[in-house]
Amino acid sequence: MRFSEEEINSARRLREAGLAWEPRAGHYVYDQTGFCKQTSPFQEKVYFILNYDYFMKSVGGVDRFKQIMLWLPTWYDARQLLETLGVPAEQIVDKLQQQRAIEQGRERFVLYEWIESSLVT
Repeated sequence: MRFSEEEINSARRLREAGLAWEPRAGHYVYDQTGFCKQTSPFQEKVYFILNYDYFMKSVGGVDRFKQIMLWLPTWYDARQLLETLGVPAEQIVDKLQQQRAIEQGRERFVLYEWIESSLVT
């Protein structure tokens, strides 16, 4: 999985807007501090949490992990977040179609931006 710079910057704004996150296996994260010395198989500084216990132990616990890593929600994660915020699935589909997000390969970014606007209002 690859994340654009636009998506990474948007994920950063999600955190700044107060998006709550608890790391778990299956999440993608961006290593903002360069803590991980191993090369990422995805793209520079993007890692997949496969072994939760290993990741948490290696950085010194969950709180530290959340400080140094940035959560990069997948498309599915973003859809779940919007549904939690009360946005019906039909409305999500309509917005993606109206903005031609799928044709342009920007659906995840559009979802991130929508989550951000829901958090700040």
